[in-house]
Amino acid sequence: MPGHSGWAWQAMLFGAVVDLVLFNPYRIPFWTLNYFQYGGASMGGYSQNLTKRNSGLKIINGYCLICGEYKKLTEDHVPPKGAIVVTKVEQKLISESMGQGKEKIKGVLSRNGSKFKTICKDCNSYLGGSDSEISRLYKEVTPVISKYFSTATDIFSIKKFNLDALKYMRAMIGHILSATTVEECHIPQRETPYFTPLKKFVLGDEQALDDTHDVYYWFYPYRAHLSAKMVAFYHNGQMCILSLLSFFPIAFLIMEKNKGIVPEHANRLDRNSDSLILDLSTKYWDYVSFPFVSLKGNQFYAIQNDNCIISYPIKG
Repeated sequence: MPGHSGWAWQAMLFGAVVDLVLFNPYRIPFWTLNYFQYGGASMGGYSQNLTKRNSGLKIINGYCLICGEYKKLTEDHVPPKGAIVVTKVEQKLISESMGQGKEKIKGVLSRNGSKFKTICKDCNSYLGGSDSEISRLYKEVTPVISKYFSTATDIFSIKKFNLDALKYMRAMIGHILSATTVEECHIPQRETPYFTPLKKFVLGDEQALDDTHDVYYWFYPYRAHLSAKMVAFYHNGQMCILSLLSFFPIAFLIMEKNKGIVPEHANRLDRNSDSLILDLSTKYWDYVSFPFVSLKGNQFYAIQNDNCIISYPIKG
C-alpha cells in the first residue's frame, strides 16, 4: 500500500482481518487465513519444494462437505469430466504458483483430472444430474470460441448461449464446496451464514441464495483450472467473502449479497436466467483470473491455502 511503512501496512492488514474475524458473523478462524496478497506484495509460508496439497489426499470416511453426514467419501472431479478434455494434471496451492520462494514447488500429479475426495456417494450422484448442463454448455460454447479466435470473419465479440441457470448454478456451487482439503471432512460441519445457504441450494432449496449471495460469471480463456472455496477480499474500505471456480471457458464467482466487488466485465447470473452472455474480447484479460490478479492501491485478499487450488493440464 503506497505511502505506508512496513510496520504500518502490516498493522492495517492485521486490523482488517481481525475485524473480519471478530465482528463478521462468518467467524472465519484467523489462523486459517494463512496467505495474504496486498497491493502487489505477499506474505505466507509453506514447505521448500513439495506442495502442501500432498497433505490432504488420503481419507476413507468423513463428514460430507455438502450434506454434512458422516459417510464413506467419494471422489468429485472438479471440473466435471463432461466439461473438459480429461488429461493428466498437476495440482498446487494457488499461493505456491505466485512466485513465492526460491525453488519451484512440485505439485500433485493425477492422470485423469483434478479430484477431491470430500463428498458422499449420494451427493456426488446428485451433482452428476446437474453436471449435464455444464457439459452441454461446454460443447455449445467451445466451437463458437474456437471459430472466433481462428478466423477473421467473426467481428462480434459478444456471444449469447441458452442456459438452464438453476442446474448450472447448482452443479458449479456443489463443486466449489467439494474442492478443498480432506481435513475439513474430519470435523462435523457447522452452520454458517455464508456456506449453509450454498449447501441448501445444492440440495434442492431453489430460494436459498436469494437473500444471501450474488453470482457472477465471465469468459475465462485459460487452460489452468482455479478453485477457491473462500477468499476474503478487501477493496477501498469494503470487505467481502467470495468463492470461485474457473475453467475454460467460464469463470464462476459467488459472493456475499450486494457487496459488488467484481471485475468490470462480469455478468450477473440469476437462477431464473435462460441465457448466458460472454464477451470474448481481449481487453479484459488482465482480470480474468480475479481475484488472483495484480492488486493496486488499497486492496488485499486473504485465503486459506488448502482450499485455493490451481490445476495445470500437462503432457505425458
